Amino acid sequence: MDVENLLGQMTLQEKVGQLFLLAFEKDRLDEARVLFERHFVGASYLSNDNLPSPEAAAALTAQLQGYAANTRLAVPLLLGCDQEGAWGVMARGSIPGPGNMALGATGDPDQAFRMYRVIGEEMRHAGLNTLLAPCADCNSNPHNAIIGMRSFGEKPEAVAAMTAAAVRGAHAGGVFATVKHFPGHGDTTEDSHRGIPAVRRTREALFDIDLKPFAEGIRAGADIVMTAHILFPALDPEHPATLSRAIMTDLLRGEWGFDGVILTDSMNMKAITRFYAAADAAVRALNAGVDMIMLAEEHYGHDAVRYLEHQTGLISAVVRAVEQGDLPVERLDDSVRRVLRLKAKLNAALPADAPGSAAHRAVALDVSRRAVAVLRSAPDALPLTPSVPVVLVNTTQRSAYDILTATRGIGPSQEVPAFDLFAGAVCARAEDVTVVSARSVLHNEFDAAAALAEGARLVAVTENYPLPGIDFDKSSQREVIERLLAAAGDRLIVVALRDPYELADLPNVATYVCAFSFRPQAAQAAGDVLFGVVEARGVSPVSVPDSGIHA
Repeated sequence: MDVENLLGQMTLQEKVGQLFLLAFEKDRLDEARVLFERHFVGASYLSNDNLPSPEAAAALTAQLQGYAANTRLAVPLLLGCDQEGAWGVMARGSIPGPGNMALGATGDPDQAFRMYRVIGEEMRHAGLNTLLAPCADCNSNPHNAIIGMRSFGEKPEAVAAMTAAAVRGAHAGGVFATVKHFPGHGDTTEDSHRGIPAVRRTREALFDIDLKPFAEGIRAGADIVMTAHILFPALDPEHPATLSRAIMTDLLRGEWGFDGVILTDSMNMKAITRFYAAADAAVRALNAGVDMIMLAEEHYGHDAVRYLEHQTGLISAVVRAVEQGDLPVERLDDSVRRVLRLKAKLNAALPADAPGSAAHRAVALDVSRRAVAVLRSAPDALPLTPSVPVVLVNTTQRSAYDILTATRGIGPSQEVPAFDLFAGAVCARAEDVTVVSARSVLHNEFDAAAALAEGARLVAVTENYPLPGIDFDKSSQREVIERLLAAAGDRLIVVALRDPYELADLPNVATYVCAFSFRPQAAQAAGDVLFGVVEARGVSPVSVPDSGIHA
């Protein structure tokens, strides 16, 4: 692709279209055709709603590229998704791995490289070329509402090493890599899907902590930097990062020299829509130095036709901004040039291993086993022996799982809850397993003391899932554990298929095994550690206040 020649041939409408990364609902290809053929949209955000299986993904992505090929200049599409591990898109039939916090718990950047190479290979096999990951956020705030297990950890140096390895792994898998959410979403308590968070560190602290992983990810060759809809008063006291020229142009372009593509986080998120008119926000972002505007998952629940009107209306608004001089042509051309340069690197070769292959499952299981940590252990609590009866208690109410596959096209997208996966792993190891529900404990239908008197080992399982704009219902977990502790004391074992932050509220739990993940291979790995099949080698990559757990 001759970028300068192509740029010289493009009309204003063709240029502006290249600056949008847009979504469409399910299989509504009539609307997709409008975006890519009539409005020259340059990229698409795809979700599990669009990609129910790798086979469906391959068919859909070929169709979308066909629309782009039907345009005058036949510029190919960037096709991106949030296949980042803790969040996943192609969850059914693919191997998203255990997620970043589990990778961080291995303490070994090579494991991040291996897992992200698998993710890249699976995406490429399905026709996707742009990974909207890894998260480079240092999760330094244990009350973070949205990052959590999506982060490699809290220590800047460790997160930086993992981020760089993940970028290189994605490249080895054949896809472009995105570091997000610049300049860092780790020290927030508010979810930017709901409002505008603020990170109030000093400029020096931002560079020492939050920005360090982004610098290493860019140094490793990250193709895209995704912005955060967050206020950083030390960098810009007025504008969220996405709309900040001081952050996008002066810092990222000027001080750091990044010349790849700057992509917004979804402009449908409440951090933007509650405070800015849509067209104004898009033009502000482009003037700030952003190259591509993304409207992603939050279209679900809206009328599809009106959503299409909203998308095309934004494109028209940017065209008008250029025509009226509100967005300089030079600024427009700079962004289009960067997008075309990225597309010039597209590689059509397919990896040998298809999504869900035995080789990919083996990598995910090995990485997950390396992550499991025993953060507390009472004497002689571990390992369990197959001949001893096990009572397995689910601390989560069954109704809480309904949200896992209904998060507007992103999120865990996990059809089988982590508890059920773990129960399967335990049943494969133990000769006598009794499964007890949270309801049974809360309604006094389970007698823990009697089970212990008969020689059973009591194992309680906790879970957490990062969800966009909502919270996983964990309300029953602490009460169930407290009731079990009253009967079992130090004989209770808690297995966490989640981050370890709950330990701040569980000071009396004596044995605590943490997988840092809810994914299938992580559940298997936790069972393997519980029964001594493999040794626990993980180390918590995050600190837990008042618990004695330090990263």
